[in-house]
Amino acid sequence: MPVYKDEKQNSYYFICRVPQNDGKVKQVKRRGFKTKKAAKEAEAEMLLFKDSGSRLTFKEAAESYYVWYKARRKTSSVNVIKNILFNHLIKEFGNMKVESITPKNVMMYQNKIIDKYAPDFLKKIHSTLSAVFNFSTRFHNTKNNPAKIAGNFEVEVNKRLNYWEFDEFKKFISVVDDPMYRAFFSTLYFSGARKGELLALTWADVDFGNNHIDINKTEYNREITKPKTKSSIRVILMPKQVMDQLKDIKKSAENTAPVKSDYRVFGSFYDSIATSTIDRRYEKYLKKSGVKKIVLHEFRHSHASYLINKRCNPLVIAQRLGHKNVAETLNTYSHLYPSAQHEVIGFMENEKF
Repeated sequence: MPVYKDEKQNSYYFICRVPQNDGKVKQVKRRGFKTKKAAKEAEAEMLLFKDSGSRLTFKEAAESYYVWYKARRKTSSVNVIKNILFNHLIKEFGNMKVESITPKNVMMYQNKIIDKYAPDFLKKIHSTLSAVFNFSTRFHNTKNNPAKIAGNFEVEVNKRLNYWEFDEFKKFISVVDDPMYRAFFSTLYFSGARKGELLALTWADVDFGNNHIDINKTEYNREITKPKTKSSIRVILMPKQVMDQLKDIKKSAENTAPVKSDYRVFGSFYDSIATSTIDRRYEKYLKKSGVKKIVLHEFRHSHASYLINKRCNPLVIAQRLGHKNVAETLNTYSHLYPSAQHEVIGFMENEKF
């Protein structure tokens, strides 16, 4: 429903019709919002209390779900859902009544976009659509989830991961001439941590006595938040040569001013290195080294590959990466165990019977 501007008060207001338990419809008006966005969000919140889903449009349901989701999830996750809802699903189903949307409508939408996007994004679109319908049954008294009946896209997600072998990393790091970036890329490769986790590191999180770093927060768009999951909170033991690099950049910083425990490790004072600056430096070193390009998140995959090649216990890999359990690790990196079948046959060949 539209939001209006009160020119006299220089504020915004909305008017919506809310069905009541007795079947009547009550018109509700709310004033005094400083921005159009604030009025829109308040209107969406009010939709949570509609007692009948028969008149609910998909746009209203999606906006209501977004308000609920935004209050409960991290900014990075919210941005993904916001894009799917407002740039994809509302454009397709917006003015349709939720109760009138059928599995066939969902199937036709799938056919429309199946060749436009990557498999993993297609599946995310469908899971978000299904979440809106589930939310509506809980809070708006709608009855069905046509997305569940239609089923998700039957497309194969590409699980092949791009990563560097250790020799490729050595070639890359050999051209990194700035101590700060050398320490950053080395820590990224040898810890398996996410970029945001390293950018959030403070000197209080670095234990030189025990050679470990403490991952207890992350950064996204200059905002410090809790890690991705509870299992992401972890202590990672690091090789001495990487810890020595961290010592060097701390000593260098101390030449300018005393380093406080809450200063950022990879940055200046309370600010981390800008991601755009990291990207520019990374492109520069990639070009100079001639190594194939991987995205920074794939340093994490490279760390897993390195440990697997060293025959490291999957449980230890899971702990270093902050996975919930070993099954998540094995599911993600199962294709990196190509020799396992040959080893099993080797054991069998040696048996006498």
